[in-house]
Parts: sequence; C-alpha cells; structure tokens
Amino acid sequence: MTIVSFLSTLTSPRTVERYRAALDEFAAWYNQTNQTEPDWNLLTAFEVKDYLAYLQTVKRLSPSSVNLRLAAIRSLLKHLGRSLKVKGPKQVPPPVKTLSARELGRLLAAAEGNLRDTAILNLLARAGLRVGEVVRLRLAELELNGRSGWLLIQNGKGNKSRRVPLNAETRQALKAWLEERTQTAAEPVFLSQSGQPLSERDVQRMVAEYARIAGVDATPHTLRHTFATRAIEKGVDIATLQALLGHSRLETTGRYLHPSAERLQEAVEGV
Repeated sequence: MTIVSFLSTLTSPRTVERYRAALDEFAAWYNQTNQTEPDWNLLTAFEVKDYLAYLQTVKRLSPSSVNLRLAAIRSLLKHLGRSLKVKGPKQVPPPVKTLSARELGRLLAAAEGNLRDTAILNLLARAGLRVGEVVRLRLAELELNGRSGWLLIQNGKGNKSRRVPLNAETRQALKAWLEERTQTAAEPVFLSQSGQPLSERDVQRMVAEYARIAGVDATPHTLRHTFATRAIEKGVDIATLQALLGHSRLETTGRYLHPSAERLQEAVEGV
C-alpha cells in the first residue's frame, strides 16, 4: 500500500506511470537479491547504491534512465519522511545538432531566389542569431558598409544589447533583400508578403520547408548551433563566442567545445 498511497499524491499521469514502473522494477531486484520484499521505511543508502551499480554495470542503462529510477525511490522515501543521500551518475549533455558545410550549402540553395528568406537563413547560420532576434530586427540596428557590417541586437535574453559582426555572404544577402524591400525604416527588416511582421513560428515553418526540400534536418536553433560550432573549429576563443551568441553564462557556450562528427572524421583520415 506504500507505493499506492505515494503514487496517489502525484498529479502527472506520465510521472505516475514512470514511477510505478521504476518502483516495481526496484522491488523485483530487491526480492531477487535478498529473497524478501523491500521495507521502504528501513531501506538504506547502501542498498540503493548497490541497485544503481546493478543498473549501470549489468543492465547498462544510460545515466538518464538510472537517474529516473533514483528519482522515483527518492520521492517515495521523501513521502515517508525520509531523505536519501545518494548521488546518481553524472549526465553528459548530448552533442549539439549541427549541419555540415555541404548540408548548409544545400539548405541555402533551396532558398535561392527568395531574397528575404536567404537573408534570414544567413543571419541564423552565419551570424548565430536567435530566431526571436531575427524577427525583431529593425533597419536602424543595421550597419552595412563596403567591407564590414554589424547588427545591434537590442532584445536578446536578459535585455542586454550586443554588436554582432556580419561576414561577406551575410552582408551580400542583406543588401540584396534591402534593395527589394519597400517598407519604412521604423518597421522590422523582415515582413510577410502582406506587410505584417514575421513571427518566430513563421521563421520556424520557413526553415522546416527549406530543410525538407534540401533533405536535411534543420531548425533555426540548429543553424545557430552550426554557427557556434564552426566558429570554435576556426579557432574562435570561448569568451569571444560567448559575446557573439549573447550567452550570459560561459558554461552555456562551453557545450560547443565538443568536436563535431565531421571534425572527428577529419582527425582520423590518414592516421
């Protein structure tokens, strides 16, 4: 009845289902190991640690799966007024999804002929902008010269402004779009065909459609990841990349230090 009464306090049906399965699984292991049912009021940290070791070495479960089972046990004991001081295995975040140079080329080729969309894709993939920053961008925040270009991003996370440099391809794409664009300077740089401001969802759908045409797996955030990963591979230091991306914490930028599959392949060629 202990497990039943505990599960009745949970509000999420999904959590109830997952915790029930996890607790039943632990009870089965405990019974097989000790030839008796677990007494949750007497359960020790040593027994839980043995169970975690079993999950990792025998069942070879991932850290996230092990931690889910630990969370279920810990929550049940907390329901009984007990605390469990057992740490789960450290979870390593998965490498970020990026596009290879060839995949990015296919994506940009899919948008060829649409000047607005080409400019947006360049800002995402070659300047590292967030999709919200793209749709909020205004003409007054653009600085395009012959051999240089900058954006002033006013509304990044935390309401902190930053200056973002633009490479030659992105400057060219923006200039081509601005020559065709007829709206006033007070309006967003990117508008729909009906003259309405684009929403983040509009851009997400646009990227998804070009990704489908190009046969690649891409979202606006994938393109931002691609920019960050390429910057690291070209030798941009982590502090500079943090400033370019507008991250408030260096740890967030640090996930891009993991080498891409493409870089790993290059490393073994000829060895």
